[in-house]
Amino acid sequence: MAHTTVSDFVIWTKHIHGDPRIAEHILALKAGETIDLKVDGVRGPWRRMSDGKDGRPTRGIRPVGRMQDFWNELYQSRRRDVVTLELADDDPAGAVLSGAPVVFPCIARTEADRQAALEAFLAAGEQGWRSDGPYGPREELYDR
Repeated sequence: MAHTTVSDFVIWTKHIHGDPRIAEHILALKAGETIDLKVDGVRGPWRRMSDGKDGRPTRGIRPVGRMQDFWNELYQSRRRDVVTLELADDDPAGAVLSGAPVVFPCIARTEADRQAALEAFLAAGEQGWRSDGPYGPREELYDR
């Protein structure tokens, strides 16, 4: 099982982590070929992106059909979240994407997780450059 972050309208192979076989399988496809993947347990087709104008291969896959609607919903509602990726088997037990509305489970967080995230957020303010003096007037700032 691999993981990727919902960060674009497509999935780039360099963003697939955890199972290098999935990225290798995608890169082995020719431009325009499709693959069935389970994304967060939802099965659907993905198409290997076309090569660039200069002939270099584009290392990404684009959702097809109803999977495109599902991925767009993920992109709008769960951007920057990590989702699972699996190669879809031919078993009928997998959830095939249908016309039903997409319902996402709640993400369970413990109080310790929340506290650790807050401490990391507050500690980030102490890392970086800080000025010791006043900046001065705006005109002087732009004259430098």
